[in-house]
Amino acid sequence: MDALPLSLPHRFRRAPRPAPDGRAPLLILLHGYGSNEDDLMGLAPYLDPRFSVVSVRAPLVLGTDSYAWFPIVWDERGISVEPAEVVAAIQPAVAFVEQAPLAYGALPGRTLLLGFSQGATMSAGVLLRRPDLVAGAVLMSGFATAELVAPGVTLSGKPVLITHGWFDDVVPVQMGRATRDLFESLGASVTYHEYPMGHQISEACLEDADRWMTEWLAALD
Repeated sequence: MDALPLSLPHRFRRAPRPAPDGRAPLLILLHGYGSNEDDLMGLAPYLDPRFSVVSVRAPLVLGTDSYAWFPIVWDERGISVEPAEVVAAIQPAVAFVEQAPLAYGALPGRTLLLGFSQGATMSAGVLLRRPDLVAGAVLMSGFATAELVAPGVTLSGKPVLITHGWFDDVVPVQMGRATRDLFESLGASVTYHEYPMGHQISEACLEDADRWMTEWLAALD
C-alpha cells in the first residue's frame, strides 16, 4: 500500500501478519537529526511482524535527504537546544500521530512510537503533551526535559522503553538517565537499558526493543 497524503511525508509498510480482520497495531518511527524516513524503516524487518509501520520525515530541511525536527547548536561543549524550539517542534508530530492511526485503519488504542535521537525526543514530547494519542513509546538515545511536559499530565502506568549507550558523545548517557527519572516521576511504567555503545542502535538494543514490543502485544491479548 502506498503512503497516504497526511501532514508529513512518510513511508508505510503494512503488517506482514495482521489480525484476522486485516487490522494491526501501528508503530510510528521518528528519525534523528540529519536523517530521513528511509533510515529507521530499515528496522521494520527485525521487529514483530504484527505491526504496521509508518516512518515519518521531519519537517525542517537541512539538505538533500537530510531533515530535522528542531535546530541544534554544536560547539566544543557538545550540543545545545532551545527548549522553546523543541516544544514548538512537537506540534507537527502530534498532528501526524493524530492522523495516522485512523488513516491506516490501526487497531484502536494500539499505536506505539519509536524514536531515535531527535526522534526519541519528539516521541517523548508527544507522550508528554498528548498521552491520549499513543499507548507507549520506545525512546532510543534521546532526551526529554520538564519543559516538554504539558500542565497536569500524568502517565499512569503508560509503558515506556528507554535505551542509551554508555559511550554516547552526542546525547550523554546522563541525559538518558534523567529522561528515565522524568518519566518515572510522572507515573509511567519505565523499562530502562544501557549498552556498551555510542550514539547508535546496537543489535542488542534492537533485540530488546523487539522483545519489549512483543511483550506489550502479549499483555493486550
